This record gives sequence, structure tokens and C-alpha cells, in this order.
Amino acid sequence: MRFLSQSEKIMNNPCVRCGTQRIDGKSWEEKSGTVVVTCTQTVCPDAECQKILDQINAERIAKNALIVKNRADAKLARGNAR
Repeated sequence: MRFLSQSEKIMNNPCVRCGTQRIDGKSWEEKSGTVVVTCTQTVCPDAECQKILDQINAERIAKNALIVKNRADAKLARGNAR
């Protein structure tokens, strides 16, 4: 039995919006303690689709940040009520 190396593995990573196979857009290395991790950002090959996905992700991040802020404000208000 032969095992495939990381570069030989075929990854199935379809775009969540249009379904086409995503491609590697940017790769970088990060050091975490003594381990070096290679990160790869994948993008949709259709530029218009990727712009829409970036906008959706930005809206989702902003919404999550607002939820976290509201929770912190509510916790602080409960603490001051005592």
C-alpha cells in the first residue's frame, strides 16, 4: 500500500457559492511555539463570486463583533446593578 504525500493529495474544496473548485490564492508560514505551520488561503477562480464572498464574510465578522460587544455591555450592566 502506497501513501500519498501532501502534494499528491487531491483536495475537494468547492466554492460555497458557485461550486467551482477553489484555487490557492496566498500561502504563508506562521510560527507557533517550536512548530512552523504553513497556511494557505483559497479563493474562488471567479473574481466576481470572490468579491461577493468577501463582502458576505465581512458582514458576518462585523455582526459577530457586535454580538460580542453587546454581551460584554450586558454583563457589565448586570455587574453594576448589584
